Amino acid sequence: MEGQILEQRSSYRRGLVLGLTMAEIMVLLVFCLLIAMAAFLKREETRRVAAEQELKQEKAQNAEIRDVVNSLSKSAAVAEKVESLSGLSDPQAIDQYWRELVDSRSVIKEIEKNLSAKELREGAANIAALRANGIDVDKAIRDAEIVGAINRAMSKPGEPPVSAQNVLDTLARGMAGDGGGHQWPPIIRMSEADGYFFKSGSAELSPSFRDALAVKTPIEILNYIRKYDVDIIEVVGHTDERPIGARQFSNLDRDLLPVLKNDAGVISLVPADNAGLGLARAVAVVSVLRQSPLLAGYKLIPLSGAQLVNTDETLAISPSPGDIQQRRRIEIRLRKSSSGETTGSLPPTAAAVPR
Repeated sequence: MEGQILEQRSSYRRGLVLGLTMAEIMVLLVFCLLIAMAAFLKREETRRVAAEQELKQEKAQNAEIRDVVNSLSKSAAVAEKVESLSGLSDPQAIDQYWRELVDSRSVIKEIEKNLSAKELREGAANIAALRANGIDVDKAIRDAEIVGAINRAMSKPGEPPVSAQNVLDTLARGMAGDGGGHQWPPIIRMSEADGYFFKSGSAELSPSFRDALAVKTPIEILNYIRKYDVDIIEVVGHTDERPIGARQFSNLDRDLLPVLKNDAGVISLVPADNAGLGLARAVAVVSVLRQSPLLAGYKLIPLSGAQLVNTDETLAISPSPGDIQQRRRIEIRLRKSSSGETTGSLPPTAAAVPR
């Protein structure tokens, strides 16, 4: 009996412990559920408060809109003003016009985020000033884009941008091309009267003449090339009518090419007459110009006018055998090569290739 009683007591205790454990688990589950429910209710409460705030804002905006509408409906002057500005009579069209005004205000606010009010006022003032002077702002913008495109097309790699004046000159030549004829570049004249000397009866350049041909003249030629869209540089040597002296032979046939290539000095040339002297002097000038990187790629052609052309472009038919410095000159003439022209120039020397 005592064993049975002890066993029953032990079972009772186990049952009691198990019951208490299950009760504790249930309490914990209920507690967790309560916590989850509290969090859910808190979140829903936050959403409800936010929704109420949005609703209040919407109500306030609607109230403002109703007030504006009521004011507009009560003010015949304002209604007439909106109708006159919009040019509309249909109420729905006027309403759409009003909505567009509101949208425009939103756009202006977005613009103000990127531009200051001062910049907007200055831009509006500039546009108003242009329009007041009869300038179409849209057309001016298109013209600026056209000029920019021409500038990019005319610019060459490694060279400075083309100036606005050169662009305008190119446009002017293009517009005058049909009926105005070709606009020829000016002739660059370099005579003894201007301080550009050769040694008497020789093609040897004075130091100052050589310096001008190496520094100043290539820049002047390049400016004309860009302005008039030409690619051939003709260098013409002119003399006066005085004979250069009795000479039995001329070595121009043999030595002109080496001088052009800078393989021989100009002093080695021996012309026998003024025609040869004019050509030798033109070759001397070309040999210097060829060394300028500014003129690389353009055609350089030496020619002789001898004593046959006056300074006024007339033939020297009437004898003038005196010492006339103006006639002893170099003329640099620029022109554009004709289609299919095969005339070439010697390749530039190594020193003339730009790097």
